[in-house]
Amino acid sequence: MTEDDIAAASGLPLHTWRRRHGADFRARVEVVDPRARLRLYDAAQALAHIAGKAIPTLPPTGLHPSDLLTDKEAGALLGIAPSTVRAYATTGYLPKGTDRHGRTWWPRRAVTARGDAGDLRHQNPGRQLGPRNRTPRPRHDPRIAEIAERARRFHVTTTEVAHRYEVSDRTAQRLLSAARQHPAG
Repeated sequence: MTEDDIAAASGLPLHTWRRRHGADFRARVEVVDPRARLRLYDAAQALAHIAGKAIPTLPPTGLHPSDLLTDKEAGALLGIAPSTVRAYATTGYLPKGTDRHGRTWWPRRAVTARGDAGDLRHQNPGRQLGPRNRTPRPRHDPRIAEIAERARRFHVTTTEVAHRYEVSDRTAQRLLSAARQHPAG
């Protein structure tokens, strides 16, 4: 719980709760992670303090699967940068996470599952090579045989081929070159 959540559970506005009860609360209840920028408190301890009961001890600091991790903590667990964790969440490589207290959190079980699954990012091979339309290409261009037959009888130029078949000069050169290599038939 944040101090805002604790103030709401006490029925007070945040600034009033901080002024009246904040110092006493911070002296009695420890922050879950003192290194974190956002002060988070254990819900059971905070609610016990509000109710005036004895504050239970924190559970052992062992790792729990439902612990919520920041992008930095998840990145450290996976061995990647925090920005990569956020990118993984947007691409679906990690779950979207939950938004709490103005930032995104990921459950430890999801992060460890991603780490245990290995690198699956490249399962989609991406753009397939080759022609996009899968219609078979004709292996034999009928124009080549016609040009070869005409070239055996007459002198054929690129300009004539381009004009006769209504193709570009480069295509006419390619057709004429293929016709010269075409066997006599």
